[in-house]
Amino acid sequence: MAEPVPAGERQRRLLTLVAASCVAIIVYGGVRGIEGFVLRYLQPQRGEMRSVSNLLLAAAFGVAIYMWLDLRTTRASLSSVERSRLVVETQLALAAEVQRGLLPPVPISFNHVRWASRLEPAGKIGGDFYDFIPTGPDTLLVLVGDVSGKGIPAALLQASAHSLFRTLARSAPQPSDLLALVSREIYAENAGALYLTCLAVSIDGTSGRLLYANAGHPAGVVVGKSGRRLLNQGGPPVGMFAEAQYQSEVVRVDAGDLGVIVTDGITEAIEQADVPTVDRLDAVLSTISSSVSPSGAPEQVCETIMALADHSAGPLGVLDWQDDKTVLAFMVESGSEST
Repeated sequence: MAEPVPAGERQRRLLTLVAASCVAIIVYGGVRGIEGFVLRYLQPQRGEMRSVSNLLLAAAFGVAIYMWLDLRTTRASLSSVERSRLVVETQLALAAEVQRGLLPPVPISFNHVRWASRLEPAGKIGGDFYDFIPTGPDTLLVLVGDVSGKGIPAALLQASAHSLFRTLARSAPQPSDLLALVSREIYAENAGALYLTCLAVSIDGTSGRLLYANAGHPAGVVVGKSGRRLLNQGGPPVGMFAEAQYQSEVVRVDAGDLGVIVTDGITEAIEQADVPTVDRLDAVLSTISSSVSPSGAPEQVCETIMALADHSAGPLGVLDWQDDKTVLAFMVESGSEST
């Protein structure tokens, strides 16, 4: 018993038959047209007309065979392209799965600080990342980064940076020292061709102390009892220069303070000509901190800012703009003590 022909193969055979029929019709029409021309203007004898007809049919047959072979070659070439595209798409899907696996679970609450995050890559793979690295029993180093470029090179640098941060954080828990060490290693590998922006933050909710260093990243924003504070002190992007130094800053945080860290995919999406991006982030934080319970505030910040970015046109004058988008929000819980 013959095996059933798959639906896709049946469709391909039908298309081939249609194409062959079209070729036959075109060739036949062409032959008849040439014959009519010969009869009208050359007026050959009957025997000569038969020779002309045979010659025209032979030429038409040759043309039909050539077109048929060309059609088969084109079809085989397309099949090869489709197979290559399928291989690439499969590899990208696996790379995307690996990237998702590198993202750690978000510690909902750690040392009197609640966290939430959202990450949306522009394509299957992206250059944005975040990480939570324990550097002591009661200390947690938080990283939000954005690798330059897109596609596979950005994904490779992201994986390398993720490993470097985790490895070197044990010997350099201070944000500024860690950024300097990672920057040196990435420059040694890429000579400044690839780099990343990053905001490294360490928050102790018990003592009300936030220590950070910013490596060319969009400023983080914290709002609360002490007003608005920007996390914008630091140095150049990581890996851009052979030697880079970073300045750390200590910021006071109190119970109820709400903060957010984003990548430039967010800032560029929501920017407006007459309103600074930090003001828009400030407005979101202030509204949510006064209307949402502390337990759900970080989650609400992420959802609100991501929705705002998704429904924005992007940078002014830039068509078909796309970029990875990341939001990480935190709230200092009650029970902390301000410095």
